[in-house]
Amino acid sequence: MISAKSHYLRTIRTLLAPGLVALGLVASMAAPALAGSSGHVLVAGGYSVAQAGPFLAGEESTGTSSELNARTQPLRIDTASEGYPCSNGVCSFPSGNVGTSYAAPITSTGGSGPTPYIWSVVAGSLPSGLSLTPSYGVYSAYVHGTPTTAQTSTFTLQVRDGVGHTAQQAFTLTINPSSPLVITFPSSCCPDGTVGTSYLQNFFLSGGVAPYIWSIATGQLPPGLSLAPSPPASITGTPTTAGTFTFTVRVTDSTGAHADEPGSIIVR
Repeated sequence: MISAKSHYLRTIRTLLAPGLVALGLVASMAAPALAGSSGHVLVAGGYSVAQAGPFLAGEESTGTSSELNARTQPLRIDTASEGYPCSNGVCSFPSGNVGTSYAAPITSTGGSGPTPYIWSVVAGSLPSGLSLTPSYGVYSAYVHGTPTTAQTSTFTLQVRDGVGHTAQQAFTLTINPSSPLVITFPSSCCPDGTVGTSYLQNFFLSGGVAPYIWSIATGQLPPGLSLAPSPPASITGTPTTAGTFTFTVRVTDSTGAHADEPGSIIVR
């Protein structure tokens, strides 16, 4: 005897029988059904089948009933799930800054056929320095890169599902000028050192436009120590002379903007 299941079969096959056409029927194994139950057809063994199609003869699909229903909905680009605002038919990607790495996802719902779905820009253009992945995962894509120019771009994205259906959506994306160049760490430079003992102090920044050059703008480091000119920036070495040494650490970006941090190291 076939035991009852508490959930739908994950694999769905079209039932074909003499006198029946391909109805796209799926076994509903939740409970035995009585002959004539609404929306079901009595089959051998006292179990019922419920319409879940349309599927073609011999076709099979997998997933829960809710997943299958979502996949047979019309294909559309889903801006709501990412929280992208829309007005008058045009939606907005999050803004970015020149010189700062950018990545923003976009996804779709509905559609059918083999995955992954394929994305493209079919009108307009992305901001300079950004590009669109043809796909990411199954139904999604990413706009990514490092913006090079402050601008607002208007463009249309298209997604194509596995059977050739397409959906399009117009977007805008604003790239603002680079954010101010700031040395973010350490907040106060620098810890004491000891003659003959290895020394390390890292530096981090935000904003500006890469590449960056680090230097000692004024003063001098203790003998035996040096500052790496390119990221990851750090003062390293082994101090050889006791004393108090004052200096200014400077980082300069590709536009010529710079940020300074005064520092001192006491070597004992």
